[in-house]
Amino acid sequence: MSEKIQSSFYLLKDAITISGKGITKATTQTINDAYLAKLMKDKGYKAQKVTPNLNSNYDISLFFKKKTSDIKWKEFIASIAQPGEPILKSDKTNNESYILLLYSKKGKCYYASTGGTGHMVIQDIATNDLGLQILARILKPEDKALRSSKERSLVGGILGSVKIFRNDYNLYDNESFGSIYNELNATVAVDKLVNVFGFTSGEIKSESLCIAKNSFSIKKSISFKQLLQIITKCEGLLKTTPQMEINSVEKLGRGKLPLIKALNGQLDGKVYLNYLDPVKICDVEISHRDFEKYYLSTYTIFYFKIGRDEYDFRSDEPIREVQTLLDEIRKVDSTLSQADFERTVSLSSIITYDDAGTELTTDPMRSHYCTEERHNLKSYFLIEKDWYEIGKTMIDKINESCKSFLASREYRGPAMGPWAGSYDSENDYNASYIGDSNALVFDKFTPSNIEVCDILRWDQNNIYFYHVKKGFTNTMRDLCAQVLIAARRVQEDEKNGYQFLGKLYDTVTASKGPTQYSQNVRAQFANLKKRAFIDLFTNRKFIFVLAVQDTAKSHRTLLTQIDQFESNIAKFSLNELAKNMNNLEINFQIEQLR
Repeated sequence: MSEKIQSSFYLLKDAITISGKGITKATTQTINDAYLAKLMKDKGYKAQKVTPNLNSNYDISLFFKKKTSDIKWKEFIASIAQPGEPILKSDKTNNESYILLLYSKKGKCYYASTGGTGHMVIQDIATNDLGLQILARILKPEDKALRSSKERSLVGGILGSVKIFRNDYNLYDNESFGSIYNELNATVAVDKLVNVFGFTSGEIKSESLCIAKNSFSIKKSISFKQLLQIITKCEGLLKTTPQMEINSVEKLGRGKLPLIKALNGQLDGKVYLNYLDPVKICDVEISHRDFEKYYLSTYTIFYFKIGRDEYDFRSDEPIREVQTLLDEIRKVDSTLSQADFERTVSLSSIITYDDAGTELTTDPMRSHYCTEERHNLKSYFLIEKDWYEIGKTMIDKINESCKSFLASREYRGPAMGPWAGSYDSENDYNASYIGDSNALVFDKFTPSNIEVCDILRWDQNNIYFYHVKKGFTNTMRDLCAQVLIAARRVQEDEKNGYQFLGKLYDTVTASKGPTQYSQNVRAQFANLKKRAFIDLFTNRKFIFVLAVQDTAKSHRTLLTQIDQFESNIAKFSLNELAKNMNNLEINFQIEQLR
């Protein structure tokens, strides 16, 4: 047996927050010898005697746990193997684990290394990104060292992804706004293994993989002495300035309960004021983690309870803004106290269904909130249940990226009519194009619950799909999702004989809507046959246009003054949309309406 193994290590937090029966009763617990001894005992680990004077720089403690458990597959195998076979002789197994604690006398902090299932005890008291912080100090952004990554997405329909890189990649190559790295695997060159981590040239024959997450390890068998050496070297590294920034977005975890409480209270207060007064609009989008299922559902039901009475509100399209929910609550009772209102919110839920009545998504009302809050001069995103702190560097990156792609996607189509002072709503503006030559309006008509566009216009070479939005606010996240879904569907339809666009024509012409607007939209097709409508698309280039009217009192332009627009969620979403449209090779342009 060898004294060398592959070993990772963690940095423990200085303190953790322990919640009582409520967040207000949370207490802070310092992580010290007494706390760790109690934790080990509570988890069934027993202290082991260690060799004295192992290292003068660290106080070293070792804990061990042996657990006997049933082998779950034995009964299954018993029906296959004959009695008396070796495979059936024992139905128990022993699981052994250890936790090695190292207190740095110089750094005044604890490190931990584990084996077996010991890491499960350490997770809640370990810092979130030790490995990533070390990697940020040994690699440069341009180093072609990435081998794989695990990422969490803040926007879009994918919650997380694992990427394996075929060729050498760096962080610039893989940069994606809206993603947080949970783990990075990267190669470390021979010279860095020698110069940074203290290996001798005789021990190193080639580069090695390092695994950076909440722990750090080098994929190489090392001795206990080498483990201490690497920890010491990393302790020095962590005092230096990073060579690159890996994550500038931090999810607020259990250790930030007081901050989470403050952010929730701040947001809940704004929502309650909006309930009391519809004019005091709060910028809260309603969405769901599985946004494609949510947006493509056939109908949505909002269930809520006031006092002992239960109510439900059905919408034939996804509910997109919190005002829709507040309107329904207000219709029943417009005088709820804040405590009663928040009780109603806690008992409310939103459920979406397909056309067969099968449930697609379900979650409490508040779990659908998406918004941005500012607190103590910092910016925080709430994305379906979780809060994220957005670093200044990320905001600077978003602004710079927006400036770059906005300049290349400036609208170059037919002139758009002015909005300011003439129209109160998006629908009013869209309806103004009814009757225009080379224009059709489709606002509020959604075959398969997909909003193809609000306005369709064309010239000799191009056909333009306009998605119109009033206000560059957090609800841009919703619109950007709509544009991407529509673009994908239309792109597919081009290959399928325009069946979906034909369905759009049928939806409008078969509409029985009694409103004047619905009648006017139907009238557009009085002299336009379905074949002629489909022919509009056959020899023209598709261009999707995001047309935004800024509602700010002072004049500012998206193209040159994006940093003056407050909603980082809107800019975040616009970044993601531009990237996705580029990946789909769909022409995408942006127009700011006057």
